[in-house]
Amino acid sequence: MLERIIFSVFAATFLGTVAVFLVLKEKVGTRNQRIRRRLNALSASHAETEEVVYPILRDDKLSEIPTVNLILSRFRFSQNLQRLIDQSGVSIKAGALVLAMLSLGGLIFLIVDHYTNNVLIALVVAIIGGSLPYHLIKMKIRKRRGEFESQLPEAIDLMTNALKAGFSLEASLRMVAHEIPDPLGIEFGIAFEEQNLGVGLTDALMNMTRRVKSDELNLMVAALLIHKRTGGNLAEVLEKIGSTIRDRFRMEREVRIYSAHGRLSGVVLVVLPIIAAIALFTISPEYLKVLLEERVGNYILGAAIIMQILGIWAINRIVNIKV
Repeated sequence: MLERIIFSVFAATFLGTVAVFLVLKEKVGTRNQRIRRRLNALSASHAETEEVVYPILRDDKLSEIPTVNLILSRFRFSQNLQRLIDQSGVSIKAGALVLAMLSLGGLIFLIVDHYTNNVLIALVVAIIGGSLPYHLIKMKIRKRRGEFESQLPEAIDLMTNALKAGFSLEASLRMVAHEIPDPLGIEFGIAFEEQNLGVGLTDALMNMTRRVKSDELNLMVAALLIHKRTGGNLAEVLEKIGSTIRDRFRMEREVRIYSAHGRLSGVVLVVLPIIAAIALFTISPEYLKVLLEERVGNYILGAAIIMQILGIWAINRIVNIKV
């Protein structure tokens, strides 16, 4: 028993240290790349005013570690994972996220296996806990998309005023990039730099919709592309789109207010069994030994976990109303 505890502590410490080291290495490597690009841009420019450098160059590396990059490049899921990371705005590579998930999963497996002495339960908990960094990236994507969409009406108003003042569409994109803060400003800046370097305006706008994945942005881009083909008063069209987006946001806020009680009830129903199990395991572990040590108890516990997951899915389907 003592040897198992020593091994678990050693393995947990080792995996945790490796995870922290790899994540920090990825972040430092990415930060150094940004600094080098910035210094090169400043050294190449003799202008007195500081220009913003937008990240328009593609970086296909999945990890700053060559061996990890070589392994991940053989799997398609790693490229999709890197695309999600880019959408979240987090400055890490897919390799760091994968290694963090594996290290965290291994750490949780050792801890749960030590306390429960059940490999199956430890494996299930490790899979759920190891996926936590991935879910954090998804949360970051939703947060960044929400910030982008909240800035979009202001950006449309700025473009409308610029067009009424006689500026071109490309110049209005540049004004939005300089006047609106991140995340919207940098996305419009990338689109402007792409078309400024020879990419067609249609392709630059479509690339922006692929990076952001926003229905409101798709509506605006569709209007711009239709106007490019058919002509007309673009300022008036953008003004109506801005008003439509504001009305949609107002309706979404009203729906969230009306569904707040259901969402809070869902959180309570999801968290309450977990808190009760932890409290019962802490106060009187004998009551849960049947679930952890007996085969029938394992089946019951597995069925409870599956029903809990189905309940979370059903509650999300009920309270998340699409407008």
